[in-house]
Amino acid sequence: MRVHRNRHDRAFVVVPNAAARHRGLSLSARGLLVTLLSLPDGTRATVDTVTDQVEEGRRAVAKAFTALEKAGYLRRERGQDPGTGLWGTQTHISDLPMDCIPAVGAPKSRSVGDFPKEEKNREKDLLPEPRPHGEEAAPPRTEEEGDASDDNDHPVTARAAATLAQLGDADRRLALSTSEVLRLAPLAAAWLAEGHSAMKIVAALTTRLPECVDSAAALISYRLKNQMPAKPAPKALPAPDTRHRCQSCDAVFPAGVTQDLCKLCRAEMERATAHILGTPAPAAEDQSAPISGEAAGLIAAIRQRRASATATHRRHGRPAFAAA
Repeated sequence: MRVHRNRHDRAFVVVPNAAARHRGLSLSARGLLVTLLSLPDGTRATVDTVTDQVEEGRRAVAKAFTALEKAGYLRRERGQDPGTGLWGTQTHISDLPMDCIPAVGAPKSRSVGDFPKEEKNREKDLLPEPRPHGEEAAPPRTEEEGDASDDNDHPVTARAAATLAQLGDADRRLALSTSEVLRLAPLAAAWLAEGHSAMKIVAALTTRLPECVDSAAALISYRLKNQMPAKPAPKALPAPDTRHRCQSCDAVFPAGVTQDLCKLCRAEMERATAHILGTPAPAAEDQSAPISGEAAGLIAAIRQRRASATATHRRHGRPAFAAA
């Protein structure tokens, strides 16, 4: 047999020889593996959808799905969408057995209740303490899973989980399962705690992506751990307002003006003073001259009297001021 291979620039799939020559898989299972690997990421692929596109029956396709799942090339996870709350099954396909791919943050194994190996330790009781009747043993948790569950109800962690769940909308290759979102949420929460916004997290995780994303969870975990930007500088406080204000109505003067009364309050003070003294109001020549305490008190008394008169007339249904 002579093999003729051609160079392809687009629309091709790469399959390792270990998968193409896998003796534990039937030709139907290997063909199904090639078909699933050739589909774009995010395509809905189930037993029924594949059966509609091939000549084999549903039983043969289901048997091929099961064979790929047993060999580790296919994994089906059932989880709840944190955004919509709906339950669904997420199918993962890989060109290598997934049990051979090292996981991120794998738990460390430890022996519980083992027998002592040395003669001097044989009398020590290494078994766990007995539990009260009816109490179930809690499953062992890894350090990373424990941190995620402890912070599960924290508002910042909830925001981080919602942010990670939306990565698939920005790029289908970054779609995460529910378990992956919960596991990576504490890492994204650290970004939020440092002052980075959810929009900035999405931008940092979706830009400059490689052409082939083998594991979205591993890529996101690496970027969250190693590519956190510097903490944003705090916003500068606004400069204090040093402009002068009117001592009567608290109006703000333009920059550089150092008067005590605005034009309206000064004119009102002059009219009130002229009315009490029975003299014509003088022309306002120097508006920057300071006012005396007696004049300021006079203005306040006049305004209070006007306000009282207005309130009294309104209660009796009469206008506050009558025409002369």
